[in-house]
Amino acid sequence: MTEANAHSSEATALGELAREVLVDLYRALSGHLPKAVRVYGEDDALLLLLRFDPSQLTGVAETSFEPLIDTTFIALPSMIASAVQRRTGHTLYPGNLSVCADRGLAVFAFSALGEAPSDHAAAEMLAAAFTPSWAGDATRLAS
Repeated sequence: MTEANAHSSEATALGELAREVLVDLYRALSGHLPKAVRVYGEDDALLLLLRFDPSQLTGVAETSFEPLIDTTFIALPSMIASAVQRRTGHTLYPGNLSVCADRGLAVFAFSALGEAPSDHAAAEMLAAAFTPSWAGDATRLAS
């Protein structure tokens, strides 16, 4: 097996594990299975696309919990990365998050790191992960 094929199969395995973790976390948080979760990857970039039913996340009086949904989804990239690292030893660095609760769509971006970052770099990544920026009707977190 060539080095490129080994890297590709490793990235595919990380993507599938991240997908499984996202499904489990979404089910734990919402009580429902997502409509779909897709994985897209290229080189060290990994995208997870989550489709969910927004009507399952409304209150009794059909009140939207969009701010609560956004806040809850903010924690998911770090939780996914942590679960993947614990299970495989590989580090996924959470990137941007885009949520559109009205459309039932969330996109999670990650970078797969070959080596664990230094403590200083890890602190910088953590600080960047908590820096929100807002765009249109979707929430994007710059990491």
